[in-house]
Amino acid sequence: MRKKRAALRHSIAEQTLVRIMRVGDRLWRESDVWFRRWDLTDNHYNVLRILNGSDEPLRQVEIGRRMLSSRANVTKVLDHLEMLGLVRRQTCEDRRVNLVELTEAGLQFLEATASEVVSFADTALSALTTEEQLVLNQLLGKLLE
Repeated sequence: MRKKRAALRHSIAEQTLVRIMRVGDRLWRESDVWFRRWDLTDNHYNVLRILNGSDEPLRQVEIGRRMLSSRANVTKVLDHLEMLGLVRRQTCEDRRVNLVELTEAGLQFLEATASEVVSFADTALSALTTEEQLVLNQLLGKLLE
């Protein structure tokens, strides 16, 4: 005998939210697999980009604030990037605080991989025209505000 289903009303907002979450999850999983070629995850690459976008070394807590995902693993992410020689930690006058910056190797890595990362993004969004990508980017920006 088949179980009865609850009669749920679905709003367009709920349907859209579920789709955004599904797409985000799919892209997150695909990017994790893709970044493994460099012994990195998407979180590692995100931290490298955050540091590259800063004019000065950043506090670890600030990196966590800017990350796309959980801040709980910032130390672990930085440990791995430091082991690979892509970032450097330095102490400041407050010994409880570490400042983090890209190393020359980190900068060279970002420069060497930039075109591949752009290609990955182009492929991931290839179902959309450039105009649709612009609209989607604007709409997602509104949601982030």
